[in-house]
Amino acid sequence: MCKNLLGKRFREIRKKLGYTQEKFAEIAGIEPQSISKIESGKNFPLLSNLAKIADKINIDLKDFFVYEHKHSEQDLKILLNKTFDELSPEDKEKAVRLILALKL
Repeated sequence: MCKNLLGKRFREIRKKLGYTQEKFAEIAGIEPQSISKIESGKNFPLLSNLAKIADKINIDLKDFFVYEHKHSEQDLKILLNKTFDELSPEDKEKAVRLILALKL
């Protein structure tokens, strides 16, 4: 469970910074396969390595362990619009039905 949570948070941070797994690995000084294994919850990095990665990407180490955070309403709108734009027309119809069902 903890590996999965860290993996999800790790991926979230990487994506928020706009990095591919390969670029993130390069910056962090580790193999791209390691990034994939961390994000999938298969591997758990040593705390010392996680601290080095945090330092290299200029975040606090604790940010990797903040699992219960919220997005601002504006961030949610941006994310929703971006995600919606990437959907197929059929999936857009499904998304609208899901959103309308949430209002009930």
